[in-house]
Amino acid sequence: STRSKRKKKKSCLPDTTSNQTPLQKNLQRLGVKIGIFAILVCLLVFIIGVAINVQDLDNPDSPSWLYMILIAVTLAVAAIPEGIPLCVTISLSTGCSDMVKKNV
Repeated sequence: STRSKRKKKKSCLPDTTSNQTPLQKNLQRLGVKIGIFAILVCLLVFIIGVAINVQDLDNPDSPSWLYMILIAVTLAVAAIPEGIPLCVTISLSTGCSDMVKKNV
């Protein structure tokens, strides 16, 4: 009885997982592209840093690869696209203002 009530409640809610707007789909693709690019850049920085034996100035006895992992992870965290929602909001509000001026 409880199980059938749960199923009934679930069926009452709309399935919103596939109802993405074109803007949401494009932002999703952009986020994936930025993420892949960021990972590739981090790998490149790591490989080059290990190849030229970059040392930590504060701790010169530590291995180069360990310091470069720290740098690569820092770059990866910094590359998370935090500015995308802000840019989208500004773009949408500018577009809305233009539509108001044109009485659309």
